[in-house]
Amino acid sequence: MNKILTIAVREYQAMVATRAFLVAIALMPVLMLGGAWLPGLLQGMETPTPRTIAVVDNTELLFDALKRAADERNRTLEQNRSRASSTTPPAAATGKADEDEQARRALGLEEIHPYLFEQIPVDGFNDDQRLALSERIRRGELYAFLEIPAEVLQPRPFTPADATNPSVETIQLASMRWVAEDAALSDARRWAETALNQIIRSQRLSASINPLVLPTVQLELERKSALESAGLYFRDESGRIVSEDKPNELTSLMLPLGIMTLMFMVIMMAAQPMLESVLEEKTLRIAEVLLGSANSRQLMTGKLLGNVAGSLTVFLLYGGGGIAAAVWQGYSDSVPWHVLPWFIVFQILAVMLYSSIFMAIAASVTQLREAQSLLMPVWMVVMLPLFVWFNIVREPNSTMATLISFFPPSTPMVMTMRMATGATIPWWQSALSMVLMVVGTAAGVLLAARIYRVGILRQGKAPRLTEMLQWAFQRNQV
Repeated sequence: MNKILTIAVREYQAMVATRAFLVAIALMPVLMLGGAWLPGLLQGMETPTPRTIAVVDNTELLFDALKRAADERNRTLEQNRSRASSTTPPAAATGKADEDEQARRALGLEEIHPYLFEQIPVDGFNDDQRLALSERIRRGELYAFLEIPAEVLQPRPFTPADATNPSVETIQLASMRWVAEDAALSDARRWAETALNQIIRSQRLSASINPLVLPTVQLELERKSALESAGLYFRDESGRIVSEDKPNELTSLMLPLGIMTLMFMVIMMAAQPMLESVLEEKTLRIAEVLLGSANSRQLMTGKLLGNVAGSLTVFLLYGGGGIAAAVWQGYSDSVPWHVLPWFIVFQILAVMLYSSIFMAIAASVTQLREAQSLLMPVWMVVMLPLFVWFNIVREPNSTMATLISFFPPSTPMVMTMRMATGATIPWWQSALSMVLMVVGTAAGVLLAARIYRVGILRQGKAPRLTEMLQWAFQRNQV
């Protein structure tokens, strides 16, 4: 036991007490989560540039309304920019901030560039004119040009046959055309589409309603009822039936993603050093010296214990920092305290499982490039939850989410992510996933130990996968 503890302490120090570990601790969140804040940072560095959009309005009724909508957007954009430069909103006003963000999206204010519209004569407009406008876009004189067909105000009426089985062509209006270099991902295109559809709807409504109907009546008919989200009802300590706090859409999405990302970072930062450590010891013949003082089982057990301790250190740094930041910002109620015990246990099991697999692969080869080909299937399994996380967060109790949470290599990330969504997970699923993970980890460590025992002293050509499986399932190799 003393030998195992000595090896564990040495591995823990080799993992934690290095500059590389500190650099990785600092850079890993940037690499994993940088996409969440980097676009906003870069957008803040942009300067507003007017974007001129040419419009070919074959209806001859929509351009003026579209131009007025753009002018109103530009004025609102300028007012918001002036207000933002002079005042700083309080951090506690999250509800007001959410409402402002929704209003900004409705007005198309995510983009800071003002829109200027230029009307193109309809008479004689043909492909030559389209080519000329495209050349202006290439020279930077225009941002885009928009073609509005006359049929958008004259939809094809339903026939009895169409009413029984209407097709997309009979339901939709005639399509408009947006031509630009970034036509597929343009924010201006999305704003123009929303604004034009509202204008077209207003025009059609005005044309179909009796002219004697007052405009205020038309506006009354256009009013909508918002569908707000709310939490489930429960009985509090005083016996009253109350509703849970209104769920925050951003929190409901980002909290499970953050927990899954943290688990992935811990696994990656714990398993990769085991690969490098074992491969270095084998290449430099250090393993032969170590095996003279301790057997392979003691050596591998000590390494796993030290690696688990290092992974817990990573969790304390990241998890503790995240919780402290949430409490400091007043979001302590959003911290999933009930998930933390499950997270710690699942993390320990996941680190033991993947670290043992990485150690077995490193012990079987003599070069890093040989290990990389064997690690590809392992990394695909590790990253499986990253491919389906959105579907799991959206429906945490779906058949797919349940089945993946019973697959031991994916259980830690998927199960903690399901719990963090706030959905009611049946107790038997949590218990069964834990049992399967314990059994899977025990089996994985045992088979990896058999491969490690044979491969650590083996030199020469890298073994085939079938040969490694023979090492794992032969009892006399233990």
